[in-house]
Amino acid sequence: MGISLNLNVIIPELLFLVIGCGIFLIDKFIRNKTYAFFIGLVTVAAALIFLFFSPFGVFTHAYHSDFYSVTLKILFLFGAILIFFISYNYLQSFPALNYGEYYALILFSLLGAFFMVSAMDLITIDLSMELMSFPLYFLIALNFADIRKSVEGAFKYFLLGSLGSVFFLIGIAFVYYLTHSVDLLVISKVFQKYGLSKLGILAFIFLLAGFSIKLAMVPFHMWSPDAYESAPLPVTTFIASLIKFVVMATLVKLIILGFNSGRVAIGELLIPIALLTILIGNVLAVKQDNIVRMLAYSSIAHAGYATLGLISANYTGYSFSLFYMFVYMLMAIGSFSLLIILAKGNRELLEIPNLAGLSKRSPFMAFMFVIFMFSLAGVPPTAGFMAKLYLFLALIKAKFILVAIFALLFSVIGAYPYLRVLKVIYMEKGEGKEFTPSYGATLLIPILVTSALILIIGIFPKPWTELFYKTVFFYITMLFYPH
Repeated sequence: MGISLNLNVIIPELLFLVIGCGIFLIDKFIRNKTYAFFIGLVTVAAALIFLFFSPFGVFTHAYHSDFYSVTLKILFLFGAILIFFISYNYLQSFPALNYGEYYALILFSLLGAFFMVSAMDLITIDLSMELMSFPLYFLIALNFADIRKSVEGAFKYFLLGSLGSVFFLIGIAFVYYLTHSVDLLVISKVFQKYGLSKLGILAFIFLLAGFSIKLAMVPFHMWSPDAYESAPLPVTTFIASLIKFVVMATLVKLIILGFNSGRVAIGELLIPIALLTILIGNVLAVKQDNIVRMLAYSSIAHAGYATLGLISANYTGYSFSLFYMFVYMLMAIGSFSLLIILAKGNRELLEIPNLAGLSKRSPFMAFMFVIFMFSLAGVPPTAGFMAKLYLFLALIKAKFILVAIFALLFSVIGAYPYLRVLKVIYMEKGEGKEFTPSYGATLLIPILVTSALILIIGIFPKPWTELFYKTVFFYITMLFYPH
């Protein structure tokens, strides 16, 4: 088979690579690091514009630019632009962290994310996941000057990430033994012809372990609180929102392409993992006084919620998993943007009891907390409620009624930490800590955009669910029914 190298389909990736390397080369000679923010923002915006007009095509057999990958890349870049804004605001307040290389590392991580969601074989997925992850280890440790244990958080993530890579490679070895290929479409044809054996299920378990570490799913979840708390808050936002969205999108693609014939068996396998992830994440979040650690544990639970769509073993459920991760990306970016305002004013305000009286000192911030906490808890009329509702409906339609009941009960437990934050802000007496909020346009834009989208999606969810539904179904149609 010949190899075609169609560079037109990887222009965004080339932009990330060239600009990222360029920032690394020149940053030492430029004192004002604002240049890196503007260059990075323009690069991401240019990649976003190009994706709207880019042709679908094949770069190599291992990399396809198609409807599924391009649609998701557009959403990734939307989140990346918001993260660039909050990063700029945060780094201006903490000069010790303000390196141009910060933005270059985010571009390199985005490069890995783009390769990952476009990958058509297991080796490319593994290499792309590592390319996406390695910049994150450095970004987490960047906070070493202010928080000494940031290196510990980065090291824990690195160790578990390395373990995940080992698991993934073992899974690839099993798949290659069974199918004599790492190409997802070839793997799918072999499993379609001969069925997914027990060894095939074992192979998927090892592959799933690699994804689970990035998603912080049980039992590979304990790295996230330390990494989230010790990393600079924009990096925490990046990992919690965009990175998890990328990993879930790739997991969905892996099941659709490589393990399509075993969807039902995979769904049953995921039941205990998803429910335990939701339960443990919510229970551990309940007893946290630090709001960053609370959101870290709750992010574990949200990964479990997104996995519920995969249990349904149908394409509608898969589209709802993607919809949930998009909504969670918005909620995470908005929530952590508020925390950045708190951290800039007084880092002690990241302790929940110290938020007492915030409603009087900053009514705007208190109201924004209402929107984001209600959405994370799944209270109508927010996007978080609609995202959970669609997942529960997908489970019920697929006859997993008991799973839906347990997930609903666990979500009641999960509402407590968010409602507690609002109780402290609005109902507890006390002066709290001294605090003068400093917003700035680069923080107001992410907060207002995400809060508006959360309300719009909560009230008018259909256009958004149809976007993901059609993305999955058009992709399947183009792959398996091209004529």
